Amino acid sequence: MMQSRLPSRAFTLIELLVVIAIIALLIGILLPALSHARDSGRAVVCISNQRQLVTAFTIYTDDHRGYAMPHLNASGVTRTYWYGRENITTQSLDHTHGTLAPYLSAAPGARSVFECPDQPEGSYHNQGSTGSFTSTYGYNAYGLSPSTSGYFELYNQRTMKLAQIERPSAQLVFADTMIVLFSGQPSNSALLDPPKLFSPGAGWRENTAPTTAFRHHRPNVGFGKAFSARADGSVLPDTPDLNARSIEQHGIGSIDSENDPNYVQHPERWH
Repeated sequence: MMQSRLPSRAFTLIELLVVIAIIALLIGILLPALSHARDSGRAVVCISNQRQLVTAFTIYTDDHRGYAMPHLNASGVTRTYWYGRENITTQSLDHTHGTLAPYLSAAPGARSVFECPDQPEGSYHNQGSTGSFTSTYGYNAYGLSPSTSGYFELYNQRTMKLAQIERPSAQLVFADTMIVLFSGQPSNSALLDPPKLFSPGAGWRENTAPTTAFRHHRPNVGFGKAFSARADGSVLPDTPDLNARSIEQHGIGSIDSENDPNYVQHPERWH
């Protein structure tokens, strides 16, 4: 004897709406967690990048009688920066011939040790005559190697030896950097500038174009955190000092309103 089939019961419109609402609720709960995990992953990569850079910097000092590296060495048509060598004639930049290249086992260019994953190429204007990618990390030449930085006239200030740094856990070597120039749009900056700049006769004055970028875990408006590599080899998160000049729209400022001890130790000795 054949059993009669019961008619299948379809979902009602209300039941479908309830299911859709539950799915939407679950997505709303999961998205912030996924976003936070993604941000944390990028922060880990940034910390690793800066740890490689500061390790290379330390090895460089060992090979050069303890002296910090210059930001720039110029010879003929070439300019060698810490991140690469620029040829003025060909308008080209080669990361494999930068000052730190012998100490870095990393491929050059975007998505490399030179690039913070929270500031990928294409999210800013490229500085420099070649218009090509340099780095979104900045070297603290102002505080460590002012006499050979190439951009500044810092008036008889000497390049520091690593052993001369009195507070290596505070002294910045590299950090997340960006700069806002005349266009009002952010550009990359391979230099980490202090909150105050030096002028002969006038002393220290406020820097109107800070370069420390607080881009990690940053809200839509305001500041997140900046990672910085210190002379003792550590890499730490920093928050901005709101008493220092800052550009909130782009999350750029300084970790302190004074140079000492992070950017320039003992600025009172400058003349």
